Amino acid sequence: MGSEVTANIFVNAFNALGRDTEMARRGAAGYDTLAGWRASQTTQVALAGGAAMAVPGAHLAALTADVGFLLHKMSICAWGIGFKLGASVDAEDDLAVILGLWAGALEPDALSVTSVGAGASAGWIVFNAHYPTYGAAVMAKALAAGTGAGVSTVGAKIAGKKGGKALAKLSKPFIQKIAQKVAVKFSAILGSKAVTGAVPLLGALAGAGVNAYFLQKFADAAETYYREKVTRGG
Repeated sequence: MGSEVTANIFVNAFNALGRDTEMARRGAAGYDTLAGWRASQTTQVALAGGAAMAVPGAHLAALTADVGFLLHKMSICAWGIGFKLGASVDAEDDLAVILGLWAGALEPDALSVTSVGAGASAGWIVFNAHYPTYGAAVMAKALAAGTGAGVSTVGAKIAGKKGGKALAKLSKPFIQKIAQKVAVKFSAILGSKAVTGAVPLLGALAGAGVNAYFLQKFADAAETYYREKVTRGG
């Protein structure tokens, strides 16, 4: 399999990820600024990436674990950004939307939803009325609009329902629909590790650099999401 990350590997890693945001809240509280929090998380993944690449080829035997670890650190960093910006943090819903933004599977226009209290404009999906969180409303809008192949039919059925229980769990169908795009994104970045992994020193440097770049881009998507969430009353 080499450095290829399949949609199934990604979905399994996402499903195995803990949804407890307390670690992120406590961690982010220890930093005075958002920039400081982001820098600390970047340093951590860079060190881990360098260590993982210290032994040429060893990382190829633990691809699933590598994806799981990166997804864990990405989630902690993202949720911490939400706390630093004063947003309400809804673990699974927020992470699903941020992953979609980061992978290019979700258009920024999907973030244009609002709460009842903020006043809804025509065409906007309203959260808190039928959708329990801002993230759920964003996913409902994206699913109904047809994000990714074959989403529109599924999205219409989900978004058309008014039951709270049906609307509370949109992250799973949403992740299933964007999984391939996210998996391709993981593969493209992790694939660069496989190329340089045969050279001890170069491999370690590449592992650190790739992980740092990986996290920074995801943090950018998280910051975009949470700033919009705060603006729209979430």
